[in-house]
Formats: sequence, structure tokens, C-alpha cells
Amino acid sequence: MNRWIWVLLASFLIGLPAWAVDEEGPVVREIEIRFAGFETVNRAIVRANIQTTVGKPRSRDMIEQDVRSLIATGFFFDVRVLEEPVADGLKIIYQVTGKATIKEITVEGGKVIKNARLKREVKMKVGDVLDERKAHEDELKMLDIYEKGGFPDAKVEVVITIDKDSGKALLKYKVTEGDRVYIKKIIIEGNSAVKTAMLLKIIKTKARWWGSFLAGSGVLKDEQFQEDLDKLREYYRSKGYIDMEIKSWKTERVAPEWMEVRIVLFEGQQYKVGTVKIEGNKLFTTTELTKKLTLTADKVFTPDGFAKDIKALEDYYGSRGYLDTQVRSAKEPNIQTGRLDLGFTVKEGDLTYIEKVVIRGNTKTKDKVIRRELAVAPGDIYNTVRIDASKERLKNLGFFSKVEATPEPTLIPNRRDLAIQVEEQRTGNITFGAGFSSIDSLIGFVEVTQGNFDIFNWPNFTGAGQKLRVRAQLGLQKQDYTISFVEPWFLDQRLSLGVDIFHREASNQSNGKYTEKQTGGTVRLERALNEFLRASVGYTLNNIGINVDKNASQELQSQDGTNLRSSMELTLVRDSRNNVFLTTRGNQTTLSAQLAGGPLGGAVSDYKLNAKTVFFFPFFDKQVLQVLGACGVVQAFAQSGGKEEIVNEGPLPFANLVKVDNVPIYDRYFLGGANTLRGFSYQKVGPKDVNFEPIGGNTFFNATVEYTYPIVEKVRGAIFFDCGEVQKNSYAVNSADILADVGLGVRLNLPIGPLRLDYGYPIITDKHSGHVGKFQFSVGFQF
Repeated sequence: MNRWIWVLLASFLIGLPAWAVDEEGPVVREIEIRFAGFETVNRAIVRANIQTTVGKPRSRDMIEQDVRSLIATGFFFDVRVLEEPVADGLKIIYQVTGKATIKEITVEGGKVIKNARLKREVKMKVGDVLDERKAHEDELKMLDIYEKGGFPDAKVEVVITIDKDSGKALLKYKVTEGDRVYIKKIIIEGNSAVKTAMLLKIIKTKARWWGSFLAGSGVLKDEQFQEDLDKLREYYRSKGYIDMEIKSWKTERVAPEWMEVRIVLFEGQQYKVGTVKIEGNKLFTTTELTKKLTLTADKVFTPDGFAKDIKALEDYYGSRGYLDTQVRSAKEPNIQTGRLDLGFTVKEGDLTYIEKVVIRGNTKTKDKVIRRELAVAPGDIYNTVRIDASKERLKNLGFFSKVEATPEPTLIPNRRDLAIQVEEQRTGNITFGAGFSSIDSLIGFVEVTQGNFDIFNWPNFTGAGQKLRVRAQLGLQKQDYTISFVEPWFLDQRLSLGVDIFHREASNQSNGKYTEKQTGGTVRLERALNEFLRASVGYTLNNIGINVDKNASQELQSQDGTNLRSSMELTLVRDSRNNVFLTTRGNQTTLSAQLAGGPLGGAVSDYKLNAKTVFFFPFFDKQVLQVLGACGVVQAFAQSGGKEEIVNEGPLPFANLVKVDNVPIYDRYFLGGANTLRGFSYQKVGPKDVNFEPIGGNTFFNATVEYTYPIVEKVRGAIFFDCGEVQKNSYAVNSADILADVGLGVRLNLPIGPLRLDYGYPIITDKHSGHVGKFQFSVGFQF
């Protein structure tokens, strides 16, 4: 028995860690701090980072920890510990070698890229402890700037001079720029299936040309070039060339300031699909499942298409509630046919239902704001496709930086909880901006928005998914103040309620012959009818004042005064555009009918009918054809008292109204300028008074055909044709009054904001406009 006790005790001692059996040393009687060389650090810093204590036994483990702590401060090159015997113990000496502190930082040799610009890359400051690792990082940043600027031979030397007496360091970066080298030509070899011109369009690295300064191209940037090589690989694989490789690439200097880039490819063969087999399916037939595949016999095989087919099969099961279904895939080269045979093995799961929906991570946003966007509910089949759609809806709200939806097990068979995990992000924004255009001249604005507003949640006012916008715009020609509020789920229905309060002043009409002021508000309801179609109804009450210059014509003088306008508008919009910013395909059509006065009251009685449609047709290489058409009519009226002659010029809803000729000038139509007929001055197309000032008309139509094409990244060219007319009378059309222009334009997406520049030249004009081209432009930026 005693023998087993000794065995256990020995095993315990052997298993102890080293610190547990650290032999207790002599007592520490004194601690000395000694500097080897200059003293650059206060001794108190050294003492604060050591744990060895006077009066306690010396511990080697604690001394090792002290050394690590002192090195970790970054103040010392070297730390050594010495021991000297003293009466009844030891004196511990911490001998430290301090790093120098920076006295001066200079950059020399920068010419094309100024020394001051390079110095901004130096992260260390005067007075900091010298860190050679940081100095090397600064050196690499400077070289990166030169590399991106086209200086492949640039060199940066770090020179450190230390005064041994004071411990102060002089940090110098010596720059040798070398020649700026541009790309003269990019040569691609080994390609036969894809033309070189097509491959050159794929990559961002370009040969030097006159427009290179706009796109920042024409020089070799290593990081960008590596991305370009990856793009070439991806492109070939998307065409079925799975074995494609970049065999080599190199640069060759053909002159001091020019280089050629040579890329050598191995294309390999294009793989096509042979046989396709689906196995393991019992719930659904092979024919049903095969219809979901895109890679069928004789189709070009692509890895991306193969992955999509796997997901399509899993989604087919998942959309029917078979959550745990797994699809395994295999592809086998068929030597006889030279094709890839594909196989899918299905492991079917059980039908699963949603037990409950659990929402986590929302500290500001109310649960109901999230739940109402979900396309599933407790008790529904666990439909993975509808759940994915729910995730996209939540992401599109703009409230969350991350949205995850995962199934969680429950105690009930074939039932899962749906867990929605969100990460909230900032939804408020304040924006200052300025801009200039050929219509509005100089404009500045400030705007405050909150996309997740809650009007009843004081004092935070966030969490209900409402939208608030407060905007003030001041310009040489216009002033605009607006407060907008939107409740996207009015009465807990998918019905949007919007309220606008505004005050506007404008003096750009008719060369300043009159100014217009409007103060009022709008209430509107909008509902989505389907994925592309939405309808809205709005009521606006505004007070409109016209102040006409005393030298204006009698026609304009008749518009002087202030009137109350009460109106209601019905709008139907169909929008199938693929992107609202850079549209390449789709259509947007807007139909609206507006009634002012009559049963709605107010001093203005007229109705408007407007229609506008624009189609976008994509062509190869991101070329887009845009076709636009718009028309409208306004008719003033008085209600029939039974004796007046009924003028049935309008559609049936307006057949019981009596025609009145004088439509207020603010309800009339004007054409001309950057947004309609670009070969004519702003609002100068249409009826004019005796002084040849535009006074607008009651009927208009305009059309545009515009072709845009990419020049380089973020720069597009445009060729356009505009035509249109404005008639004084309602429902009047006269082909003899149609004006037209053609022109060229440039669209630039600059860091300061989008710039649109057009030159339009009238080809069908009137006697007042003449054949004089017009530049139309606008640019804006936010800061």
C-alpha cells in the first residue's frame, strides 16, 4: 500500500509545471536601474514594468517576465539582468539599452512627387521613439506611391543618424525617382479562342493614350495588374476553358520612358457537358429536377454554372420544406466523347415547418419592423427560397450591416425555429454639398436624413422604420426648403404615407423677368401593386406668388399676384430598371393625372395629364441605347352651370367642364436645356411673348434617343438626338413646330461627384433660336 502512495506522489511531482517547483532563491535586498549609453526613458517607466520586489526571494521566472515586459514597451533595444551579492541577499541590476528619440524627420529627392506629399506617409513624429520597423513600412508606402505613378525604378533609402551623447536621432528618407515609364503596348500571346481586343477590354491595365489622365491608366500598377490576371482566368473559365493558365508575364523597356507588357496564355480546351445523371431522388421525378439545371448535354461547362445547379436542386427541395436535403456532385472527363459527364446525388430530408421566429441583435429597430418584411410566418413550411428573399428585403431596408437567417432545433419533430440575427448600422446622415449647372447656376445645400425614424420614440426618434428628410438648398437662382416624412407601413399595411412641407423660390424663369414663390404641403399614399408596378394618390395645398418685373410684357404682367392652389394627383409607375444609377436594361413608365380646383377649392382650376416612358437596351461591352418619350396637356376650366357651352376637348372624366384659356404660368410646360432639348437654351422651346420671352404652353411632347458607350472606367461617351414641341393651346399638335437637335456628350463619374457634359446642335429650329450650338453641363460634389 505504501509503495502505491510513493508512486502517486512521484507522478504528481513529475507532472508539476516548472514554475511550481521553482527553487526559492536569496532575498532581493536592492534593485538598481542602469542605462547602457544614453538615458532616453524615465526610470519610473522601468520600475513600473518590473514585478521583482525588494524583501522577497529572487524568482528567475519573475525576472524573465520582467525582461519580456520591458521589451514589450518598445522603448528598449536590449534588456539584461545582472546579480551582485550583498549582505543577506542579492542586488538585482536591470541594465537597459534605450532606443533613440526622433529629433528631426526629412524627405529628400522628391521632384515629380513632392517631398511634402511623401512626408505625409511617415507615421512617426518628432519626439517619438525611433522604430526601424515603422520606418521600413513608410519606405514601402512611398515606393507604392511611385509604383502607382509609373516610376518602377524609384528607390527610397532610410538613413538614421543617432547622436550617442544625447540619444537623439535624425530620420532621413532619400528618394531616387528614376524615369516615369508608360505602357506603350500590351501584347497577349497564346490565345486563339478569344480575340486579343476582347481580352484587353477585360483588364483595367491599359496602354498610354491621351485620355489616360482621366482614368488614371497608362502605367503598370502591380496590385491592379495581378487583379487583371485573375480577371482573365475568370473570363476563360466562364467560357468553359477550365485548364486555362497564365504561363508567364514580363515587362520589357523599349525606351527610357516606355515599356511593353507581354502576357503568355495557355487556353487549353473548351469543356462541354456530356451526360447528366440525377440519383437518390424519390419525392420528385428526375424530369422535374432536370428542368432546374442550366448545364445540360452539349452546353459549355463552367464552374459557376455547376455550383448554381447544385444550389438550384437544393432550393427546389428547400422551397418545398425539405430543409435538410443535400446534393452531392461529381464530374468525370469522358475520354471517348471529350466531354464532362455530370452527376448529382440527392440525399432527401424530411418536411420541416417553422415553429417560431426569433429575432436577435436589434437594439434600436422594433421587432415588428423586421417581422413585417418576412415572407414566412410560424406554422409555414420552412421555405428556404422565401427565407432568402426575406433576408434580401431586410438588407434593402438599409438598417442592418449584416443579416443572417438560420434554422434552430426544437423539441418537436420536423419543426425548427427560424432565427433572424441582425447587426444594426447607422441610419442617420448629415450631408453638405455644392454644385453647378447650366440651369441652376451655383447651388449649396445641407440635408439631414434618418432612414429608421420613429416619430413617437422621444428623445432618440429611431426604430420604427419611418423616413425623415430635412433639406435646405440655397443658390443664385433658387432657394428650396423641404421637410419630408414617410411611414412605409401605414396602418400596418404595405401602404406608404408621405408628408412634405416646402417653401420654394425661383428666379431663373424667363431671364429673371419674374420670380415665383411657393409655400405649402403634400400628403400622399403609395402602394406597390406587384414587383414592378406601384400606384399613388396625393393631395397638395400651396400658396403661389408671382412677382413680375414692371418692364415685362402684358402677357407676363397678367400672371402677377398670389393664388391658393388645391390639387390632387393620381400616379401609376412601372419600373423594371436593373439599376437606378447606371441603367443598362429595363423600362420606367409614369402616367399621372392631376386635378386642381373645382371640387377641391382654391383659386386655380385646371387639370393635367402626363405620360413618360424610357427604355434601356443593352448591347455588347456595356453599350446602352436609351429611348425616351414624354407628353402632357394642361387645361384650365370652370365648372358648368348648365348654360355655358361644353367644350369636350378632353377625355371623358373632364367632359362636363367648361374650357378657360388662361392656364397659370406655373402650370404650363417649357422645354429646352440639359434635361430635354439640349441644343436649345433653358425653357426657350415653345410659345413666346412680344418680347420673345418664353411664356410656356398647354401641350408638349419630347423624345430622345441616346446611345452611350464606355471609353475607360468611369467615363462614358454619348451620342444623342432630341426633338419636341410646346403648343400654346390644349390638345394641340403641329408638326411644323417640332424642333430637334443632335449632339455629343461625356459622362464622368468623378470622386467629387457625377459630371454630365453635352453639346447639342439644333438641326430643326425656329427664327428665335437659330443654328447655334449649346453646351449643357452639371456637376456636383459632397463634402
